[in-house]
Amino acid sequence: MDETALGQAVACLLEARQTGRKIAALPEGCHPHNALDAHGIQDRTIDALGETVAGWKVGAPSGGVVVRGAILQSRLFTSPAVVPAALTPLLGVEPEIAFRFDQALPAREYAYDRDEIAAAVTAFLAIEIVDSRFAGYPDLPDQDKNADFVSNGGLVVGPDVPNWQSVDLVNLSVKVTVGDEVVADVVGGHPRTDPLIPAIELANQFRTEGGVAAGKVMTTGSYCGLKPGRADVPITAAFADLGKVELRFQS
Repeated sequence: MDETALGQAVACLLEARQTGRKIAALPEGCHPHNALDAHGIQDRTIDALGETVAGWKVGAPSGGVVVRGAILQSRLFTSPAVVPAALTPLLGVEPEIAFRFDQALPAREYAYDRDEIAAAVTAFLAIEIVDSRFAGYPDLPDQDKNADFVSNGGLVVGPDVPNWQSVDLVNLSVKVTVGDEVVADVVGGHPRTDPLIPAIELANQFRTEGGVAAGKVMTTGSYCGLKPGRADVPITAAFADLGKVELRFQS
């Protein structure tokens, strides 16, 4: 992807973020070809916004690259959270296990193993808010969605999971309610089976790109896919007996 195309893609997504007006598509010739292009668009957009990255949404590998979507510090909320509906008008919600890096994992030549990464992080309960700058979401090329922070609109941070390494996160019971409606009631179902796997993959990708700083977070995938929220009703994700995350979109 050349510099002109990259700049035009960034300008288009930046305007959508700053004005709140959704776009039909990226300009012809400005679509990212791969995950590296998508990450480049993200990074330039973050710089233009003057934002701080709190962490990342981890996607599945694409072409040998672990896909990441930036979670902006200004879009990090604490449960019970009240979020303006106009800020994330898609109102999509996904219940997730996320990880906070209590220790930095600096760049190094050889890979971090599972035990090293598990020892460096704390697991916590979360709701990812899904949103898009595209009017046609989700019917878009995957790399266009990846350029748009992998459609991340924010992250609601719930309670930490005590002694999380002894908890069966693979077969976790998760129930999501929107108002009085139960929209999901599942056992397991994480897209990678074990939610720590995506965090391991991205941490090791960053191992060659400067490492992961202490305090950053990674959220790793929904146990039940994307569920539609509604404004002005309580939205709750309950994780077995571990606790719950609460959110309200306020109109």
